[in-house]
Amino acid sequence: MVIFIKTTELFETAIGVTLCSGTTLAAIVRSEVEKPSFTLGEETMSNRVLIAYATKTGSTAEIATRIGEIIAEKGFSVDVKPAKEVIDISPYSTVLVGSGIRVGQMMGEAMKFITKNQAALKEKHFSVFFGCMILKDHTPEKIEEVSAYLQPVRDLVQPEYEGMFAGVIDPAKMTLVERMMMKVMKVPQGDFRNWTAIESWAREVEVV
Repeated sequence: MVIFIKTTELFETAIGVTLCSGTTLAAIVRSEVEKPSFTLGEETMSNRVLIAYATKTGSTAEIATRIGEIIAEKGFSVDVKPAKEVIDISPYSTVLVGSGIRVGQMMGEAMKFITKNQAALKEKHFSVFFGCMILKDHTPEKIEEVSAYLQPVRDLVQPEYEGMFAGVIDPAKMTLVERMMMKVMKVPQGDFRNWTAIESWAREVEVV
């Protein structure tokens, strides 16, 4: 069973695309980003898992959805929600937090969620995942580099599992100015997410 609620956030900002390395492409951008909230599997009082995510252009929401589908296949009820919409985590024994990376950091919504629920998360099975364009080249050096982005999370709550995946740069979701700047700066474009790796990680994560 899938209970689906779609929310859409309209944002306007002077920061267009901020690469996870810290490089910023400045431009006025105005676009709609879907931030879905839904339940996968049978909605029960027990065996409930929460996946709270923060996303800028929607790619992390898609990763969260696929992870939720894999976990639901194990027989769990999985709530996938934008982090800022989660009010109470007490019904969940397992919590996963996903985020895009901006300027070498987890997005503010994700960090606020972890900070707010720090004490409770220490009593639960807690894992974290993110998407970052630096991992387009999935080398040990790149993994070590982006792993440092999770240190602020570890300082608050030590995750049991950490998922680090490549991200997406979609010119269709950018303004003409942004696309021109990306071309000049030779920023890689495309969807570099490795769904096999994402699915394998989701199957590995321990949920209760």
